[in-house]
Amino acid sequence: MTESPQKSSKTIEILLLWLTGKGRKWSLFGVLAATLFFAYFALQVPIESSNVSMVSHTRELQGNYDSFRKIFGNDEVLLLAITHPDLLEPESLQTIKQITQELTGIEGVTRVLSLTNAEQLVAGDFGIELVPLIPEQGAGKTYQNSITKSLEQNPVLEQLLISQDLKTSIVIIDLTGNIDQQGRGLAAIEKLLSSDYSDKNWHLTGIPLQKLTVSRLIQRDQQVVIPFSTLVLGSLLLLVFRRFSGLLLPLAVMAISLCWTVGIYTLCGLSLNTITALLPPVIMVLSVSTTVHLYNGWLQLAGKPGNPKPLIVEEFRELFLPCLFTAITTALGLVSLTVSSIPAVKLFGAFSALGVMLAFSVNMLMVPALLSYMPLPKTHRRYDTGRLSAVLQTTARLTVNHPRLVLTLALLLALAGLSGLTHINNNTDLIRFVKPTEKIFKDTMFIERAVGGVNSLEFMLTRRDRSTLTRLEDLTRIDKLQDAINDLHKVAGSYSLLSVIKQLNRAETNQEQLSLPDNNESLLYLFDLLETSPNQKQLRKLVSPEFTTLRINVRIKAIGSADTASLVTRIEQLAKRELGNDYELRPTGDFYQVVVDSNRLVSNVVQSFCLSLSMVLMAIYVLFRSFKLLAMALIPNLVPLAWTGGLMGYLHIDLSTGTAMIAAVVIGLTVDSTIHYLARFQREYQGDSKEAVTITTTATGRALSISALVLFLGFSVGGLSSFLPTIYFSLLTGVTMLGALVCDLLILPASLILFGTKEGSTSG
Repeated sequence: MTESPQKSSKTIEILLLWLTGKGRKWSLFGVLAATLFFAYFALQVPIESSNVSMVSHTRELQGNYDSFRKIFGNDEVLLLAITHPDLLEPESLQTIKQITQELTGIEGVTRVLSLTNAEQLVAGDFGIELVPLIPEQGAGKTYQNSITKSLEQNPVLEQLLISQDLKTSIVIIDLTGNIDQQGRGLAAIEKLLSSDYSDKNWHLTGIPLQKLTVSRLIQRDQQVVIPFSTLVLGSLLLLVFRRFSGLLLPLAVMAISLCWTVGIYTLCGLSLNTITALLPPVIMVLSVSTTVHLYNGWLQLAGKPGNPKPLIVEEFRELFLPCLFTAITTALGLVSLTVSSIPAVKLFGAFSALGVMLAFSVNMLMVPALLSYMPLPKTHRRYDTGRLSAVLQTTARLTVNHPRLVLTLALLLALAGLSGLTHINNNTDLIRFVKPTEKIFKDTMFIERAVGGVNSLEFMLTRRDRSTLTRLEDLTRIDKLQDAINDLHKVAGSYSLLSVIKQLNRAETNQEQLSLPDNNESLLYLFDLLETSPNQKQLRKLVSPEFTTLRINVRIKAIGSADTASLVTRIEQLAKRELGNDYELRPTGDFYQVVVDSNRLVSNVVQSFCLSLSMVLMAIYVLFRSFKLLAMALIPNLVPLAWTGGLMGYLHIDLSTGTAMIAAVVIGLTVDSTIHYLARFQREYQGDSKEAVTITTTATGRALSISALVLFLGFSVGGLSSFLPTIYFSLLTGVTMLGALVCDLLILPASLILFGTKEGSTSG
């Protein structure tokens, strides 16, 4: 053993002597004081309402979106569907009119557009007139026919405001960009519809409402998942250890670690979002692992004579470095998530890593001090004769007697898992993040079926020479582009300034068809009319004041980011074909940013996983100083990832914001058991690998099994979440922990027997 490890071991021993002696009261008092301080702030952690942390803020993307909002205003809208079998009857239209008027007066609502207040341009006695889309009075078949004809003459409004079967009306509600006003407005809209129109068949959706729903569901999850995690983990600990100290000590560490982490998170001025809402259950689960190893080490002292304090110090001195390095490797795996371009993922990686290291600190400050007050257990209480011990003994015999068979089967299963990786799709679908039972999901799908377009892609069109888009050549090309876009399979419709120009031209020429003017002179006259229009506010929603930037809104069906990305690429190809090189079409908008982020997931996953793996391997080498042990440690940690990836592929679970974190998180967790196993193996190795494997598997295997069960059940509680990516992350991570346990108790010892004989005595 080198001088450096001897010095480290001595330092650890001095620290433990202080924690179990004179310093234990000070240590416990310090932990209590810090906990009270951080708990105050942890209880006040806010919930993010804007969902802004779920979107990356690259300079180009954000610059385009800022320019869009500066020119055209906020692009966030709500869609309200009102369904009635006799929708075009006066009574139904009166209901729509009343709702439209009441919505208009709500704070945060900037405009409401419906069948009853939409207008069209027609030829009048004194030129062009602006008249209601549908007549205000009338009844019977003739009235309905006039409405139908009016809608047919205005196909853009028809697509926007009514379903093809004429039974569902859409009310478009434009909202302000002010988040606080939006929140109050959404609450008022929901209250109005739920109280005054509860007897009507209505459905409400939109990105702002989806964000608000996410905020509410996060609050609900915190109220359900945290207590249930405590109950599940507590029940497991009591069942396994059958001692109240084995229950209370891990739960105390868990609660304190959670308070410290969330308290610091709040002090940093941060709010919980869809991803960082995972912090509480993850910290709770990870903090217990070290406690289990320390408490199991204390149980191993059962029946030993003498003063318990020196025995505790000796046992914990041997466990200190493995526990420290498992905490470090777990934290390194989590820290690798900070390479993500999505702020929420960055925050989750940084603060979960901080939480792991805080949990280690709490464990080392509390557990030795508290256990030093307690007498050593008198007996093992069937610890050597229970079912778990029998399973571990069978496992040890299998690896000792049939190591080649174990490795062969593991290789075959790993290959099967790798084949499943080819079936994984990179796809993020915001509305399908929530369960199908949620009202927002049902409402969105209803509106999708009714009008076929609940999401929108925004495009800004300019000439590369920055000249105005007022020539007939410009508008003719744009018209062809929109026709091509409308023919795409996933597109429900599009609109731009051309819709207004065509209406003006029809009214001016008193013709039936919607079309562009025949010459530039007529077109310039129409632009003059637009500039003198009293409705400049709505005009600015379509074109910049200088007429140099045009907005094209493309309504698309409820599809995921993968299909949307392909659609954007196709639209850009169409733009190049129809417009040529003299024009620039820039995709933007809130929904488009989600699409771009999803496409970056694969590269982010590869980067974070490579970073995580390299840092974890470096930590293992620093601990064991052996390349052969490093290589053998790598195998049982990559195989579970192959299994999990294959499982995702075979079950058709998409790679999304939540599931993309699994690889980087899991590599830091799976290596923990490997470190504990190798550390104990080195202690037991006396020249006979088979004997060392048998002792290590039956002794350390108990703590590893308990820790894996804690991780599995703890993560599995995330299955109660309201978000499907969170559910997948939790369940798949939990399953991977069980897979890692199997690998550490089978593949690792089999590798040590076949390849690691000369490494057994290598000093750590």
